[in-house]
Amino acid sequence: MSGYDVEQKLAGYRQAARRGTDWLLSHQAPDGSIGPVGSQGIYYYRVAWAFALMGELTAASRNLDWIRRHMFTADGAFEGDATPQGGFSERYGSYPLACMLVGATLMQRLDIIYPGVRRLLQWQDAETGGIFHKWDERTAAGEQEIFPTAQAGMTFLLTGQIEAAKKAGQWFKRLRELQPDWEHKLYAVYSRQKGLITDVPEGEEHLYITRKDQPWQHHFNGGISAAFLGKLYLATSDPQWLDLARDYQNFSMTSGECMFQSMQTCKSGWGAGLLYLATRELQYRDWLVRMGDWFQRNQYADGRWENTKYWSPNPTVSDNIEITAEFVMHVAHIIMYLSV
Repeated sequence: MSGYDVEQKLAGYRQAARRGTDWLLSHQAPDGSIGPVGSQGIYYYRVAWAFALMGELTAASRNLDWIRRHMFTADGAFEGDATPQGGFSERYGSYPLACMLVGATLMQRLDIIYPGVRRLLQWQDAETGGIFHKWDERTAAGEQEIFPTAQAGMTFLLTGQIEAAKKAGQWFKRLRELQPDWEHKLYAVYSRQKGLITDVPEGEEHLYITRKDQPWQHHFNGGISAAFLGKLYLATSDPQWLDLARDYQNFSMTSGECMFQSMQTCKSGWGAGLLYLATRELQYRDWLVRMGDWFQRNQYADGRWENTKYWSPNPTVSDNIEITAEFVMHVAHIIMYLSV
């Protein structure tokens, strides 16, 4: 996939990120809240991150300040009186906090960063380095999964918690070593008690296994793994993390074309971008461009994105805020990495 004009591609991606940002801004209230705050869950956890990347400092600052006043406890938990936890109370409980802390770090909100990072560290299994799903199940039986562990690892790196990030890296190394069928599927969940979880609950296979040849999968797993491990390599210069990042990204890049039917493919560009930054190899730049074009094709005329219809056939405004904030972030990262 050569022969494209990088500057032309960048111009298109800047336009897509700008349109998505403007759509998000149209839903922000003067007090910094965004969307129909109330019973919809913590869908706005990545909004400040997206705004900060796009230079919307006032919007980012107001959103973080609203969170600080209404959805943040003295001990650093991302919870409060404005919004229930929603699905994050059952699974991926650390994820909103880890994402919100990236925005807080970009905006230098130390009043959020320090207590929030102390809390995030408590989500990590000190023995394995993985991140538990549920606060009240931080036990030997507690499940730990790829994308919350990867996001926490990246947040640890940004906030100077290098030892915690290395522990997360070891978790990914162990997970890779335990894979029984790497050429076809990725088992994404681990616990101290069970090890790699291959015997999955009926009807929940998609939560535990990413299959290369099926569309409705967590196709983000390879990409976010590579993104974290690529950042860990940049932070440490330890080649084991670069090799492992390549491995996870290769899993993503060798999945079937069916992956592009799913919005859950989104993080594959993130992994490719970090690997291009680290290696300057054209295979990763080509994949980065392919992902950038994919984001453009799937953007709606008003600037928003929507989730996979298979999973979310009738998305709400809050659903669209959640995914649009994420996709603005991803496109902004593509711009950053493609510009080097």
